[in-house]
Amino acid sequence: MRAIGTVLRGSKQAHKSIASSLYGYRAGYTGMSGLPRLSALNKAYSTEPPKNDPKPESPKNESNSEQPKENRSETDSERFPSRTFGGPEPRKERLFPESGPLSLPGIGLFVLTAVGIFYYFTTEKERVQRERQEKLRKVEYAGKPEVGGAYELTDQDGNRVTDKTFHGKFHLVYFGFCHCPDICPDELDKIGDALDILDAQAHTKDKVQPVFITCDPQRDPPEAIKEYLKQFHPKFVGLTGTIDEVRTACKAYRVYFSKPPKVAENQDYLVDHSIFSYLMDPDGGFVDVYGKDKDAKFMAEDIASRIEQFKKAGRDI
Repeated sequence: MRAIGTVLRGSKQAHKSIASSLYGYRAGYTGMSGLPRLSALNKAYSTEPPKNDPKPESPKNESNSEQPKENRSETDSERFPSRTFGGPEPRKERLFPESGPLSLPGIGLFVLTAVGIFYYFTTEKERVQRERQEKLRKVEYAGKPEVGGAYELTDQDGNRVTDKTFHGKFHLVYFGFCHCPDICPDELDKIGDALDILDAQAHTKDKVQPVFITCDPQRDPPEAIKEYLKQFHPKFVGLTGTIDEVRTACKAYRVYFSKPPKVAENQDYLVDHSIFSYLMDPDGGFVDVYGKDKDAKFMAEDIASRIEQFKKAGRDI
């Protein structure tokens, strides 16, 4: 045992010698910074019991909050203040920013603007549609001549009529004379065929009134016109009057007519006149004109389209 103790004491002395050398070596570079490390190293290898080392006291049942702050470790709530461990709650994020286009005032302003734009364009569209319908009611055709106007004549039954008598329906007006050998009968037959096509369809039946106005009032009294029109469509209304009344009607429709300047009594003669059929709307406004080159089928189809257009404008016939 003595030998073992001698060996241990020798090892201890050798360790101290090495430690002293290390201390001197470290001190050369770091000054006195090696002293604490050497002291800790000596203490770790020392076999002697510590001198004057107070006996550690048994832990007391005290909470961490009663211990001095410097002698206790930090709690989780202190180390991580952003987490909730009984400490202050974290700051809540806002759903909408306080300012800018995505804030509540910005969104409200956007909604009000959108509603205002929608209301403006809706009302503006309705206004434009009303104006368009009003124009269609008047059946305004740009570039078309002003045809039609006021007149007062006598029908085949002796009744006085005016241009307003035929308001409320489309009316097809033709100027001619009862002694016409070929052109007038052809045109009146064509008008009658067009009426038959229109009356065969429910949406155009009884929507057009045919009117015949004589340009030869001296030879075409009401009785002669009534007899003459029996050869054609039964819906025809024939009109005559004095020479001045007939001239007024022809002037309103821009109709040209002329007879020989000197005609003997009971002498037969021809009257030169315009060969057109004038389509007028239910308000007495001019719609279109059909010449000799237009057949009954074309006239019927065109008149049907005009009637449909008039109805789409909100007008009833």
